[in-house]
Amino acid sequence: MPEMRRDPITKSWVIIATERARRPETQLIDGDSLNEGTPHDPGCFFCSGNEYTTPPEVMAYRKEESLPDKPGWSLRVVPNKYAALNMDGNFKPSNSNKGLKVSGYATGMAEVIIETDHHSKNIALFTDEETYAVLKSYRDRYLVLSQENAIEYITIFRNNGKEAGATLIHPHSQVLAIPIIPTNVQNEIIGAKEHYDQTLSCIYCDIIENEIKEKKRIVYETDNFIAFAPYWSRIPFETWVAPKFHSARYEVLSNSQLEELAQVWKAVLHKIYVGLDNPPYNYYIHTAPVHESPDKYYHWHMELIPKLTMAAGFELATGMFINIAIPEDCAEFLREIPVR
Repeated sequence: MPEMRRDPITKSWVIIATERARRPETQLIDGDSLNEGTPHDPGCFFCSGNEYTTPPEVMAYRKEESLPDKPGWSLRVVPNKYAALNMDGNFKPSNSNKGLKVSGYATGMAEVIIETDHHSKNIALFTDEETYAVLKSYRDRYLVLSQENAIEYITIFRNNGKEAGATLIHPHSQVLAIPIIPTNVQNEIIGAKEHYDQTLSCIYCDIIENEIKEKKRIVYETDNFIAFAPYWSRIPFETWVAPKFHSARYEVLSNSQLEELAQVWKAVLHKIYVGLDNPPYNYYIHTAPVHESPDKYYHWHMELIPKLTMAAGFELATGMFINIAIPEDCAEFLREIPVR
């Protein structure tokens, strides 16, 4: 029988089409045949030696003797050459026609994190040190961009594969600093506050405590972090990663915490890569807004969304998702894949 499950945070509903769901039966990639691809492409804007083709770097992890905008880096951050936002104007929404037309200048900043000097190495095959560097760069850029008073929210995301929106092969993430709080994040904050007002506890902490108790949806965990398939998963193999300790802000993580998070994140990415044959996916971080203070009841987390199904008429008409795979089965499948 089909089942409907509710997201306890946003109160949105998902249909789990259990009569169509099957235990995942995917051909695993042979661990001995993992291919890191082409190390260098002389025509790639992001490859070492082509630094002059990008805007000047705003941050880089590089050898001490190397110079800015020259080879010698392991990770490099540059402004997005084709940014949808800039800081040339102020975001001051204006209303017209009784509020039917509201607009404002697209104030903000957009950056590209070039994660490695290797042209085509999949992030799932990164070393522990490379994964840590990527997660650390997210924190470092957040701390810098959040100093702008006009910025209300900073979103950090990655598109893996053409179907997920990636336009370049070279491994990279993106950071966008915007003058508003996105509706989906705001809905999470509202739901979290309602739960806190009723129970004096963080709803995310309660969810994590329940996942640890039931164990059925855990994909991977360490002492301080957990990866799990949400009970209300919208799509097959949706995976969340969150700290077991209460924390509203990703940017306050210490280096040692980032090292442990890198272990979990690398495990998740490797399991997805091997188990689902390197599918297209998006991942992003949801953290507290820059100037709001929901620290008592909000909880930062990372969401990974494989692009295995397509939103169609029902999803577009209702805003609800039909998930054809049972989250517990997806978690079990990923859990059984050994970590490289």
